Amino acid sequence: MLVLPIKRNWLDMIVAGEKLEEYRDITDYWTKRFVNLLGESEDHTKIIIDNLRKDRIRKECEVCLQNGYNPDGSPQAIVKVTLKIGTGRQEWGAVPGVEYFVLTIREIVEVKNMEKAPAAAGAGTAEEEQDSGAVFKDSQPAVIRKVQKTGFCKYCHQARMVEVPETLPDMDVNEVATEECDCDDARRQRARRARMEAAGLWAKNTFSAQAGQLQVALCAIRSTFEGAVDFVTIKIGKRTHKIDTDPDGMIRIRTTFRDSNEETF
Repeated sequence: MLVLPIKRNWLDMIVAGEKLEEYRDITDYWTKRFVNLLGESEDHTKIIIDNLRKDRIRKECEVCLQNGYNPDGSPQAIVKVTLKIGTGRQEWGAVPGVEYFVLTIREIVEVKNMEKAPAAAGAGTAEEEQDSGAVFKDSQPAVIRKVQKTGFCKYCHQARMVEVPETLPDMDVNEVATEECDCDDARRQRARRARMEAAGLWAKNTFSAQAGQLQVALCAIRSTFEGAVDFVTIKIGKRTHKIDTDPDGMIRIRTTFRDSNEETF
């Protein structure tokens, strides 16, 4: 069962029926896990992502929302959720206008250890050690022991020693090894992620979160970068932004400014 680390206040609200959605950033880390949760092959990731954006997937899945590291003693709730990609509610922790994986709580199956005190504040979760882009940073014990483990790059399969939290699963150790690997494919993947982050930062500084402007821009950047479309043109007021990729695979954004009275036929 997929375990999602969660802050205690959000967990309490979900158990009380006051919070009906949980959010995770759209990263490689969470994409892989949610595709697997849906029982789909990673070869179909682009199709699954497209269907999640269009809210076409109705499959209910069980996940464990857990506050803390101890699977037997930490406060947790096993819930049935449906999954989509979209924006969330600010009062439930989402940033306005930003897209997330949205887990809609359909049923609370079981609740455990809720009488225990929240985990002490400290370092991030194992997932966040691997993926600093996760939405929520869970509370953890003040001291997390790190050890040397052998991981394997998912591209070149080369083994390397990496320093990770002692409780990190082997699959996540491989993710860390891939992140640190110097092979060409691993370097390209890091470069792709850096370009997406830079383009996303430009969008957040350029577009308003109101009226869905930022959401449209982020969708356009991701769609062109992943090859779903050749280009996207966004016109807001007097500015027109054309988003595409150049022959080297770089994200290209061209902005023109025209008098609003000018007509083009």
